[in-house]
Amino acid sequence: MPEEAGLGPSESKNWIMKIRISLVHYLNSAPLGWAFLHGPFRESFEVFPSSPARCADQLSRGEADIGVIPSIEYQRINNLQIIPDISIASMGKVRSILLIKPKRKQTVHSVALDESSRTSVALAKVLLHSKMGIHPEYVSCPPDLDLMLQRSDAALLIGDPALKVNLADYDATDLAEEWVEWQQKPFVCAFWACRKDAHLPSDLNDIFLEAKNWGLKQREEIAAVFAKSLNLPALFLESYLYQNIDYDLGTTHIEGLTRFYQLAKQQDLIPEVHPLQFT
Repeated sequence: MPEEAGLGPSESKNWIMKIRISLVHYLNSAPLGWAFLHGPFRESFEVFPSSPARCADQLSRGEADIGVIPSIEYQRINNLQIIPDISIASMGKVRSILLIKPKRKQTVHSVALDESSRTSVALAKVLLHSKMGIHPEYVSCPPDLDLMLQRSDAALLIGDPALKVNLADYDATDLAEEWVEWQQKPFVCAFWACRKDAHLPSDLNDIFLEAKNWGLKQREEIAAVFAKSLNLPALFLESYLYQNIDYDLGTTHIEGLTRFYQLAKQQDLIPEVHPLQFT
């Protein structure tokens, strides 16, 4: 079309109209996607709310052009680039990546893994094997804590279901906190990635950075909205967004991410470690 071949503002708008975004529906992803759902870019992108695992699958199959993918999936999906300076990460305790077991249970011979997770599954296996010296049996399960603990000694739960767990009722280990204490680097859970063969606007990075900055200013509103759907106190969720989640992707984040990939490769959780490529 003539407009798309031009160099004016209409070029960016017409390209954006074709972009399909797969967005994780958890609270911790909401600030990154709020501008596409409710803000300045709400009419410009086609957005699919999905689980972390499904976001990766949609991007891999070409059903989405851009997605918030589990960080481990970058090493499993070909033909991807990372949008810079944006991630879902933790500098310490994250509260939403939990290894949970009943109180008084001393040994862990089996772990039920949240089937909606991929990065946290890899993190759990890396930590249990390399840091804790534990080699349990693993089984994938829906994120239902009661059922998970009926069939296994411990359960890995992530995202909003993990936020709903009353920690006083269980023996819970925050795996992001374990990672940071061990490696002295942030843990990067997810980031925006796009297909190299997608038709993307030249100002893509600026758009997504603007969307991030706009969304971070809406964290109180986001917490209030999710408080209703999750039946949790808004102040608790607001604190989580401000204190537990880090949305940058700087030098130390990349160092932590690279180390995570190296350890995952040592356990054959990924076939090889591909260098990070950015848009």
